[in-house]
Amino acid sequence: MPVLEVYSAIAPKDLKSFIKRLSAVFAEQIGKPESFCLVTFNQVDSLVFNGTDEPGYLCKVISIGHIENDRNSKLTAAITAELEKELGVSDNRGYFVFSDVAAENIGTRKTTFANIVRERQK
Repeated sequence: MPVLEVYSAIAPKDLKSFIKRLSAVFAEQIGKPESFCLVTFNQVDSLVFNGTDEPGYLCKVISIGHIENDRNSKLTAAITAELEKELGVSDNRGYFVFSDVAAENIGTRKTTFANIVRERQK
């Protein structure tokens, strides 16, 4: 159920292709199957970082577990490389925000992940 949200004022040339690449990289780096991953790209009207409107980004990562320093660092490097390549943003022009969320606070299929896990353990 990991989620990657990317925000930037710069649009990728081919959004669908870019999102598919990000999804594969994200799944590998977060250590969960791609079939559980959700990746979005949000083009914003304006983004100011460090007082300038040069190309930048904000990435939010939400996951049930798998949020820890070494993994976060590798994920940041891998996703930033994709952002640099596709959007032309520098690695010092944005932030990654990581959130480790409890399973009872993420819902899908008309229930929560906590209930899904509980049912599978029966």
